[in-house]
Amino acid sequence: MTNLISNKTPYVFAAVFAMALYSSSVLADTLPAVQQSGDVTYITGGIGDEERDALKAVKQDYNLRILSAGVQGAYVGDAHIIISDNKGQELLNTNGGPIFYAKLPNGHYAVSEERHEETKKQSIVISASKPTDITFRWK
Repeated sequence: MTNLISNKTPYVFAAVFAMALYSSSVLADTLPAVQQSGDVTYITGGIGDEERDALKAVKQDYNLRILSAGVQGAYVGDAHIIISDNKGQELLNTNGGPIFYAKLPNGHYAVSEERHEETKKQSIVISASKPTDITFRWK
């Protein structure tokens, strides 16, 4: 029995390795492009299951994470996101959603999201100790 298991070990390892390569390749193919605006690196998307899964796989790399959703929970992908520093200086002004992740330096920020001529705002603090998650709910 021991010889049977040890003889198959290389095949099991090869199969697991191939699946890992395939899944990372699939995630890379469905991951939206990482973008840069000044000192802010960000990624946005989430339309479709594969794209959402790819974004979830890189979630830990970003310290600001915004989800745009309707009051019933359905994702909303037609929002406009503006991030300003504590002096009111606009750092980012872009379309985004339903999932939006950004890397920001530690500090205080104002985040606003606009959709259908309505605006929602939130003040946040980014620190190295934990990421900041925001959900904007729309009617």
